[in-house]
Amino acid sequence: MRTSNSDSHGDRMPRRARKPRGRYHHGELRTALLEEAAAVVESEGITALSLRDLARRLGVSHAAPAHHFADRAALVVELARDGFERFAAALETAGAQGRDPLDRLRRIGEAYVRFAIEHPGRFRVMFGPELSDDGPMPAPLAEASERSYQVVVAALETVLARWPAGRRPSTDAVAFTCWTIGHGAATLWLDGPIRRKAPPSEARALFELRYAATLDLLVGALAPPGARGTPAQRTRPSRTRDVDRKPPRDRARRRQHSGPPRGARRVRVGR
Repeated sequence: MRTSNSDSHGDRMPRRARKPRGRYHHGELRTALLEEAAAVVESEGITALSLRDLARRLGVSHAAPAHHFADRAALVVELARDGFERFAAALETAGAQGRDPLDRLRRIGEAYVRFAIEHPGRFRVMFGPELSDDGPMPAPLAEASERSYQVVVAALETVLARWPAGRRPSTDAVAFTCWTIGHGAATLWLDGPIRRKAPPSEARALFELRYAATLDLLVGALAPPGARGTPAQRTRPSRTRDVDRKPPRDRARRRQHSGPPRGARRVRVGR
């Protein structure tokens, strides 16, 4: 007996429903909103940031972000807090690779600028005026920010512990100096003054050489009295007297064609 079409259709296995576009699990949407927000800040600036626009970009309803962030201000705070957590972890990881206290401090300085270059959107929000001009920081954000700063302080305490007690500089003052050096270099790169002063193919290498020289000066100044000199100077093998006896004109010619001086460092601060 011939079955009807309706019976035939009823015997088929039901199709598995596909995940609709723009549907996220609860935690996935929160993460996606933060990632997309960082990308927007990087490419268009923080003034372009809005929950409705993020919802449109992610293909969800305009009300969906409200399940995670009450308003735009809450999103900005969380983006900064998440940034500081990542920042502190990057500094800690870099410092842990140091061979000695001064090398740990140098690596933390390198990681500071590297984070800014690799995460410019988050970095701008973390230190931007939208947070600094809006009264006291919320407690979770303040704690994350302080954790990153304490990575620098802890490294410095180890460095300065080797100084004679009567000649030891203030840890807080030196930490502030280190912070301004790293943050200043990162800002000069992100905002463009350094990149505009050299051809694009040379700007990054020039920046890395200059920042490495700056870290050499900093680390050399923080070496215990009696062990002064930059790391490159302390580890550079002495040249033979035969080289030093070359006539002045010959020495100048050798320097002209020999490239950077021996011991000069170039630090990679990005990918």
